[in-house]
Amino acid sequence: MTAADAARTAVLVVPEPLRGTLVVAGPDRSTWLNGIVTCNLAELRPGVATLGLLLNKTGKIVSDLWFVAGEGRIFVATAPGTHQELASTLDRMLVMEDAELADATATHCWLALHGPAAAAAAAGAAERTGGALGVLDFTGLGGAVLVVERDREADAMAALRAAAPGLAVASADDWLCLRLERGVGVHGVDYGVDDNPHEAGLDQRAVSWSKGCYLGQEVVCMQGMRGKLKRRLVSLVIDAGDVPAPGTPVTLARDGSSAGQITSAVSSPRLSAVVALGRLQGALLDAPEPILVGGRAAKIVERPEA
Repeated sequence: MTAADAARTAVLVVPEPLRGTLVVAGPDRSTWLNGIVTCNLAELRPGVATLGLLLNKTGKIVSDLWFVAGEGRIFVATAPGTHQELASTLDRMLVMEDAELADATATHCWLALHGPAAAAAAAGAAERTGGALGVLDFTGLGGAVLVVERDREADAMAALRAAAPGLAVASADDWLCLRLERGVGVHGVDYGVDDNPHEAGLDQRAVSWSKGCYLGQEVVCMQGMRGKLKRRLVSLVIDAGDVPAPGTPVTLARDGSSAGQITSAVSSPRLSAVVALGRLQGALLDAPEPILVGGRAAKIVERPEA
């Protein structure tokens, strides 16, 4: 079975070897983390993962984070390239709370699962390996994340294959194609420390609008009240042709002036088009007009694959 078919009918496994792992234990683990990150960890429970962000004081994204509840502890997956900074930042914030922070990157690893059988397969693998899982749907096709000890990763893969016979393991190109077809950005590629949650398109996915304070909350709330954005990460469908490189300008068709730039792009056999993510002027969301990428017509879409 192809990777594309597996993601839509069974399970596509995307190994995440570059994600770091932090473990937070102690009675105050949830309340302490909840006062720092954008998501609501008061609702975190075994079997259900939460996507959140750590922001700096100006509301910019330091890292995206996956939270999974384990027995008496919370596993935190950090975005590639952010682990050391994040670990140091959280360690400085741990003062009077009855909580303990440990770095488990050397001993634990993460697997992201995409597809309708992802949750059931992850549950079986976690039970077999002593890992922890959480349902987390990145693509709208179903999904889960699984954290296991590194020396049990092969056992986890065997359990996943047994639970989902149509399983496939994604290459980097497979994941790029799937995530762009489904409009999923990646930290350090499509958004990062120059972006706030609204600009990264994560304000409704990784931010709780009902919980108490967290680092950077005032800036995020002010942006939400203002409504107007200078730029935002959006999905694009581009007329068939060469795949534009990251950084390729997006221009207005009427006069060639700058409208933004491409962050990721790929040719999608499934859609017979080039699909991409790009940072575009926020004004285009309020008043759409024709745009070009490399001289070819492009259009902003909510998600390339309907």
